[in-house]
Amino acid sequence: MSGTGNTYRLAGWMQEIITRYNGTSKVVMIEDADFDNELKQPLYSLVGLLFPTHGFMPPWSMIKFLFRLPKKKGAPAMCVATRGRINVFGPLFIPGAAGFATFIAAAIMLLKGYRIRAIFSLDMPSNFNNFHWGLHPKNVDAISKKTLGKLERLMARIIDGHRLWFTWNNLYEALWCVLLFWLIPLLPILLPIGYLLFGRLFMAKLMFSNNQCVGCGMCAKFCPNKAILMKDIGNKKRPYWTYHCEVCLRCMGYCKKKAVEAGHSWAILLYFLVSVPAMSYLLSRLNELYYKIPRLGYYLPYEIIYIIDFFTALIISYWVFWHLMRIPAVNTLFTYTTLTRYYRRYHHPDAKLKHLKSKRKG
Repeated sequence: MSGTGNTYRLAGWMQEIITRYNGTSKVVMIEDADFDNELKQPLYSLVGLLFPTHGFMPPWSMIKFLFRLPKKKGAPAMCVATRGRINVFGPLFIPGAAGFATFIAAAIMLLKGYRIRAIFSLDMPSNFNNFHWGLHPKNVDAISKKTLGKLERLMARIIDGHRLWFTWNNLYEALWCVLLFWLIPLLPILLPIGYLLFGRLFMAKLMFSNNQCVGCGMCAKFCPNKAILMKDIGNKKRPYWTYHCEVCLRCMGYCKKKAVEAGHSWAILLYFLVSVPAMSYLLSRLNELYYKIPRLGYYLPYEIIYIIDFFTALIISYWVFWHLMRIPAVNTLFTYTTLTRYYRRYHHPDAKLKHLKSKRKG
């Protein structure tokens, strides 16, 4: 699974390395996987699951794919996650962290009978253009070359028959997991739920198209989760992001018109106009009611009420937001007050959009 091409490029490098060792391999996007044919291979062949890290987790599309994966007792497998690295300046950089991602994928595959041969994660250029400027091409090239060097050493060991479990890489990720568990003991329950709600109901619902959009529909056509609908606005169409969006940012990274934005100014406005005043009023009214019953007064579930109010506001607000974006003057206002307007966009330079398109018909 790949959004802006980082993981796809990693798979391509793996393929090149395997070819040099006189092996054969095939790269398949998860939406194109044919379980009846792809997995009818001898047990000595290796099944590799490659995916980007989303919030220390595999993307939801990959988690669902893992649960659909047929059982294969004893089949060798490896789980590889890409994680976003940011080069700040000179030797200073912020490394990526996959957290639970590879461990969760490996655990599911173990339950399905696969024999895990390798678990590791590798840095690729951070593509999170919702929150930061796209990396300079020189940094993209430097990160990619360093990762390729590491991958060649790892793949050489795997091809020679070694298992890659206890590595410095996995120790680093395990320490992240321990730290997160220590800070938030209920993290195994909260993280998947929080990731699903925050990603789909908040981050995905900040996406909009600016006035540069020509309604070509390329973002919808190439969306890996079919999460973008092209809706009629007058005599042309505009993209509408549904709740299937996983914020892989393929639409933003590959749009030739740079028409896809993330509404930072809308997020701030939504928080102050909907969440803060509404919650203040709601909690004050509930306090008046609950404190009339002393035994219940100190057990008012603020967090639960806040979550319900916040996500209800998000669901309603995106409908309002999308219709507001149909007004050119309002669209211009939000476009020029959104940071993505000024960010350099990113997709891996060696991954073309045609490489990422699903081969499924329809």
